[in-house]
Amino acid sequence: MAQPEMNYQQLIDVGLSEDFTSFERRLVKTAEALGFPIISGVLMRGLLQDADVRITSLGNTPEGYLAAAKDLGDARRDPVMMKLMTQSVPVAYDQQTYVAAGAGELWEMQAPYGYKTGIAVKLHLPGDKVFLLGVDRDEALPESGPRLMQMVAGLQLLAAHALTAADRLLSPRISKDDLPRLTKRELDVLSWTSQGKTAWEVSVILGMSEKTVNFHLGNAMRKLDVKSKHQAVLKCVAAGLL
Repeated sequence: MAQPEMNYQQLIDVGLSEDFTSFERRLVKTAEALGFPIISGVLMRGLLQDADVRITSLGNTPEGYLAAAKDLGDARRDPVMMKLMTQSVPVAYDQQTYVAAGAGELWEMQAPYGYKTGIAVKLHLPGDKVFLLGVDRDEALPESGPRLMQMVAGLQLLAAHALTAADRLLSPRISKDDLPRLTKRELDVLSWTSQGKTAWEVSVILGMSEKTVNFHLGNAMRKLDVKSKHQAVLKCVAAGLL
């Protein structure tokens, strides 16, 4: 049977999740489309080595591995976690990653539960918050090349959408009064964008040029102090504007 492929609407749906149940379900479905049966997310406040670090875990960790997955001592010496804490690029791992770091027993402990190879990324949130997202499987990763690059890029896109949802679901709801005033046209463009429409499609729907659509998107992004149209959409959804 052909492997399903991740699509843009799945990413949008992840970011717009209204509760943790739907959030985790959508994360799992999207990870499966990337070719990974296990996905793990961590929203971390503070530094991993700090005694008062606060960690909230997400995902479909196998029941038999739940206790081990929450062991802070193991997490602090896990080579994948250590790499994520010290570098900004994605981390791909296999057994050799653990053996080379002198932590082969950690791999031996997790491998029976499906954590044999995987990819993980780290994204920063305002303040001292960090979001980590990883996908895992039994099957070896592709050799370095287009397929592996596609998997890494897919996970990075998923993380960018999941990050906003994770933070929103764990933080107090944003008030409309906390956001700058957006024009009706800016809200119209964001509303259609939230439904997965491209700038060209929005231009046809609203009867304006694609350049004008992008102009309104750019204005909304600047007002909302975000770096992408997707973050703008999610911020407006969190405040109940869309």
